[in-house]
Amino acid sequence: MIRVLHFADLVNHGDFIDTVVRYADPARFAMSLCVRTPRSNIQAPEWLLQGKAIVLGGTSRARVPQATLQLAGLLRKHRIDLLHTHHFDQALIGAMAVRLAGRTRLVIGRHYSDSLYRIPPGPKRNALLRLEHWANAGARAIVAPSLMIEELLLRQGVPGSRIFRVPYPVTPDRYCLPDDDELGRLRTAEGIEGFAIGTFARLHEEKGHRHLLEAAAALMDGLPKLHFYLVGDGPERVGLADQINRLGLTHRVRALGWRQDGLSLMAAMDAVVQPTLQEAFSSAMVEAMWLGKPLVMSDVSGARDLIEHRRTGWIVPPGDPVALAAAIRELAHDPDAARAVGRLASRHVRDHLRLERIIPMYERVYESASA
Repeated sequence: MIRVLHFADLVNHGDFIDTVVRYADPARFAMSLCVRTPRSNIQAPEWLLQGKAIVLGGTSRARVPQATLQLAGLLRKHRIDLLHTHHFDQALIGAMAVRLAGRTRLVIGRHYSDSLYRIPPGPKRNALLRLEHWANAGARAIVAPSLMIEELLLRQGVPGSRIFRVPYPVTPDRYCLPDDDELGRLRTAEGIEGFAIGTFARLHEEKGHRHLLEAAAALMDGLPKLHFYLVGDGPERVGLADQINRLGLTHRVRALGWRQDGLSLMAAMDAVVQPTLQEAFSSAMVEAMWLGKPLVMSDVSGARDLIEHRRTGWIVPPGDPVALAAAIRELAHDPDAARAVGRLASRHVRDHLRLERIIPMYERVYESASA
């Protein structure tokens, strides 16, 4: 029996951590979870609601020393064989904790793409890259969700034998959605009209909303039924509202805010556009494809792993409003062809990311790291 402790800030029902914890073979793997906060920002997993996760005292970086000591104590107390960390801070805390604990081996989930390289060159970026290199050096395995991240790790000098490319699995129970009549009522209630394009992301500079709004402005005259809906919240909310006003888009672009019913809203859209500037493996991309929505996606990490351009979606260069506008114009001019692309995308992602395919890949990571 291999004892695996997952370490994350938070977990939602149906995300990749919850899915691995629930579906890994219980005869071979004893799965447990440690989080730095008990909250979930969308929907808490049932086992988290039942108090079956270990909770540390918050996500502040000021608490990193305390979290490291707490985590090392948990590794020793429960005789954990593998610590699987998720994201940057957790990898650093985990790398320190396994050194203190002595017997536990480290598995790092590399759930960010080139975000460190988007920091301007200078002491901050250099320090973060050195910390990342130090954590990676102590890992028995690093899980990369996409080919782009695998190639980045290789360029950073991580041995290929320690890199495992495993995309995020999808659980069908996440997609218990309203029927067509209910979706129609949702559109009416939310004032969703015309050919509706949804964008589902935190309102942050790295998600590329400003480029989408520039593309929307270029499409207004030729596509009078086109409407855009921004689902999410974040630090760019005020700036994006100003840009919408400045571009004269108030009658065609609406911000719907942060929503727990995001999947239902996505199902109510005619198409999805994700103009993000960096990702590890976009959950919104997977969700849109699973739901059969025509999808325009920036060429970021994970996009080419799933999307074949113009066959299962549209891939455009990041930060390119002209290319965004061209792709949106193409699918909006021929909705029937766009829906056919969405149907093919749905079949592809349901096969490629099915549990029966992905869970054994995680299990092989754990077997290799514990050998």
